[in-house]
Amino acid sequence: MALFPMFIDIKNKKVLIVGGGMVALRKIEKLIPFDPDLKVISIDFHPETYKIIKENSIPYEKRAFSFSDLDNVDIVIVAVDDIDLQREIFEKTRDKNILVNSVDSPDYCDFIFPAYVKRGEIVIGITTSGNLPGLSAKLRKHIEKTLPENLEEIFEQIKRVREKLPKGEERQKKILQLIDKLFE
Repeated sequence: MALFPMFIDIKNKKVLIVGGGMVALRKIEKLIPFDPDLKVISIDFHPETYKIIKENSIPYEKRAFSFSDLDNVDIVIVAVDDIDLQREIFEKTRDKNILVNSVDSPDYCDFIFPAYVKRGEIVIGITTSGNLPGLSAKLRKHIEKTLPENLEEIFEQIKRVREKLPKGEERQKKILQLIDKLFE
């Protein structure tokens, strides 16, 4: 089943990462550019995970997960190999309006992490709906190579022009003409 590519604002959303290994590190690295309110709980931390936590002043606790950790959380990333814990966390969140991502366990996920390209405000997400993450990564690299080096400048130029024009069909037409010109 293909997944719907929904983009959401996670700035200041409370995101709990359960786990401190390399998988947790990759999730933290993907989340940081979007400015969530992160917290990490794990019995052990990989040195690289600990390093990024310290460099980014991310709160963490070196202990086992407790279900009370779900209080006042918007999103939980379960980055541990313990399938029973993934299932239990997923089940406990069903009535709490908390989104869950359990790494490598689609049955216990509300969403998956896409491969993505981020250049300023432009974000391009790529997914194989969790089936072939290696292909998503390859497509991400291919897309990155094809994007103009000055994409952020192009974005800002178009945005400035758009803000100066009144809403309507004429603005849309002028913006599309500018985009065509800038991408010649």
